[in-house]
Amino acid sequence: MAIDEEVVIDENPLISEEFNPAQEEVEEYIQNKDQAALMRSFSKIVDMSTNPEETSLEETGIYSPSSQVPQRWYRRKVSGWIHRYLVPEGFRSAVEKRYGNFVIIRSTGEYHYEEMPIYTRIGMHLLFGGYYRGKVVGSSMMQTLFLKETLRQGLYFTLPESVKQIPSFVQHYMIEMDDFVISDISQYQNFNEFFTRAILPEKRPIAQLEDDDVIVSAADCRLNVFNSVDTATNFWIKGKNFNLSNLLKDQAFADELEGGSLAIFRLAPQDYHRFHIPAKGTIESMQSIEGSYYTVNPCTVNETLDVFTENHRSITKIKSHKGFNYAYVSIGALLVGSIVMTEAKQEKEMKKGQEMGYFQYGGSTVIVVFPKDTVQWDKDLLTNSEKSLETLVVMGERIGCFI
Repeated sequence: MAIDEEVVIDENPLISEEFNPAQEEVEEYIQNKDQAALMRSFSKIVDMSTNPEETSLEETGIYSPSSQVPQRWYRRKVSGWIHRYLVPEGFRSAVEKRYGNFVIIRSTGEYHYEEMPIYTRIGMHLLFGGYYRGKVVGSSMMQTLFLKETLRQGLYFTLPESVKQIPSFVQHYMIEMDDFVISDISQYQNFNEFFTRAILPEKRPIAQLEDDDVIVSAADCRLNVFNSVDTATNFWIKGKNFNLSNLLKDQAFADELEGGSLAIFRLAPQDYHRFHIPAKGTIESMQSIEGSYYTVNPCTVNETLDVFTENHRSITKIKSHKGFNYAYVSIGALLVGSIVMTEAKQEKEMKKGQEMGYFQYGGSTVIVVFPKDTVQWDKDLLTNSEKSLETLVVMGERIGCFI
């Protein structure tokens, strides 16, 4: 087998070192499957984030990483088979131990390692501990814990003192504040106001705005696209009970979309957290479905937990300019305070790329489902998804077209 192009590997001594968890006691609890200690740790981390004056946010904040890793580690300029042999052992170990995961940057084709926040890592192992041992009571306790801490964290982030979190958050995630309508972080009244900040329109131009047949990304996100639900469950969604009926809670609508194509837009905490309509259409109906607050990290989506069909979500039915309906599902997640609809209103006609709403603090997901044989996804996105890899895209970027 021949290499397509030269390989460029960043010179960084960290890539060959063992990964050191940011919270050593957490790793000990995970290894010992100590659910009680993990529950205490989860609550403690929320406490630390809501009392920043008592701790170092860089080390113990709500977004502190679960391992110490370089953010950008190497460029992939080779054919698909070879990267597994070139990835440093430490990174492979980190992915296997679920410290984080790889995504592909669409604009460059580079692999990019994304660390998992420590609260997500704890939450994931709490879930697995009860779920895989068949502990129904334990699983119920986890749901109660996640709900309690999500509400507690959400309340704190609406308080004026939560602005103390903003500077270190911006620094930690290297956020370009000049991209946003309010660039001066001192102007935000609380953390959630900052987290749901509006972006300057020129920073997210809508691809081929006048062509109604072009579909664009609904959010800044890590994207998967599939030609059918069956394909999605083969390569990505492993939930035992994932199907359109369970996702939409509307059998007639599910039947209408049977065999259809879907796109999964996963937002990480560092992303611009407003979500937009991917194509011109009219809002037919909107429904809120109560549920759990599981993490939407790939490490749980790729397991048999029913994350998408059990989490709190909002279902929007949209009539396209082609005349058919499609589903737009906004899904909350661990420590996401709420899903807020802004410009999306029932019976309102929406322009492509128009804002629909926003997620408050945390990672979250949008799933869009189109009827069968109505959409053609861009080839690169489809190829990456069929390799079980997400692609980094930004809101307004072209991702496919109507057939």
